Amino acid sequence: MRSTTLRRLATGAVGLAAAFTLTVPAAAAAQPPVPGELYKVQLLTLRCTNISESGEDEVYIKFDGGVAIPTSVCRERGTVDYSGVDPERFIFEGGTVLPLELWEQDPDVIDPDDKLGVFELNDSRVGTTNLAKIVNGTDYAFSLTYRVLPLD
Repeated sequence: MRSTTLRRLATGAVGLAAAFTLTVPAAAAAQPPVPGELYKVQLLTLRCTNISESGEDEVYIKFDGGVAIPTSVCRERGTVDYSGVDPERFIFEGGTVLPLELWEQDPDVIDPDDKLGVFELNDSRVGTTNLAKIVNGTDYAFSLTYRVLPLD
């Protein structure tokens, strides 16, 4: 009698676990991009591994020819927080690349600002975080961490 009761309880628990597994959605995984869909980019951080000038770089980001993110000071091995930037400033179509230019500001009129490179953001992992692209020059390196989100 006791083994029959235990067997029924075990069978019921297995059935309940199976039903629960079927009804609970899987953890959010990277979604494949959909060409033609619109996505937005939430910038997270800019990591200044090696800067282009001694002391600090005054960096800003350009998008579509205009300044998208104003100048920030970035020190060697420092980080700039971009998480407060509105992600709807950076909208692009699935299957394409979103180019963000990184510039270093030079305060004097004689020496123009330096284009340090281009971050080529893409939608290869929609919904995931901490995707980083690195801009390398002969003596500097920056990485941009971002998240691609569906445009609601």
